[in-house]
Amino acid sequence: MLKSTQKSGAYFNIRFYILLLLLTLLNQNTFAQNINIDNEFIFNPLTDDITKKIPPINVLIDSALINSHRLKYWDKEIKISEYELNSIKREWTDALSFQGELREGSWTSLTYVQDEFGNEVGTLGTTNQGRYYIGLGLRLPIADLWDRGNRIKLHKMQVESNIEKMLEDKQTIRANVMNLYHELVIQQNMLKLDIDNIEFAQLTADMANKEFQNGKMSLVDLSRVRDNLARAQYRFVDTKKGFISSYVMLQEMTGIKFNELNNWE
Repeated sequence: MLKSTQKSGAYFNIRFYILLLLLTLLNQNTFAQNINIDNEFIFNPLTDDITKKIPPINVLIDSALINSHRLKYWDKEIKISEYELNSIKREWTDALSFQGELREGSWTSLTYVQDEFGNEVGTLGTTNQGRYYIGLGLRLPIADLWDRGNRIKLHKMQVESNIEKMLEDKQTIRANVMNLYHELVIQQNMLKLDIDNIEFAQLTADMANKEFQNGKMSLVDLSRVRDNLARAQYRFVDTKKGFISSYVMLQEMTGIKFNELNNWE
């Protein structure tokens, strides 16, 4: 009876330690999953949703417009054209001239007076005084005045032309950002499909190897199966390259640094 009790106690201890070990492993696994979920700076395109790991498309477009060097160039060109237009509108003031002079000193003058006999006698007199004059001049360059309206219209059209070019570049930037964004979504879906195809092709290849070793499949059929696996792997590598390229290009265009990609194969 004592031996039976000891055996039952030992069996209970073994079950207890096994249960404790399983709980520990489960907690470690849960903790590891929480770390992966909470890490916002790591992005795994095979498991994570790309639309949840990068900013919304409207934010990407606005950032691309703000950081575009092309748009900054057109903004400066528009301002230069507006300054030139204002200068032409003020050119009429070139026909006006304003002059003035001020002199201070002693001035000698001849004065005629009558003597007691009624004769006019000239006498010299010296006085200290200041003299000044102001003059306004006007010249009429006929050719410039005749062509002034045309030059104003020309520079107005230049301003409008630069504005149209800037708006066109804005549309191009918006379209490029939208294309890259949707290309990323498509490429990620293709990556997941490629992984499924590789797994299926690998399973088929393993079964084919066993069939070949058992003499139930010819070498030609085995080669065809292996070729399908190689094609699936090549498609995955090509899709992965396209995904990374679009990911990096979207970062460069928007000026926003996204989450780092995991080292995934």
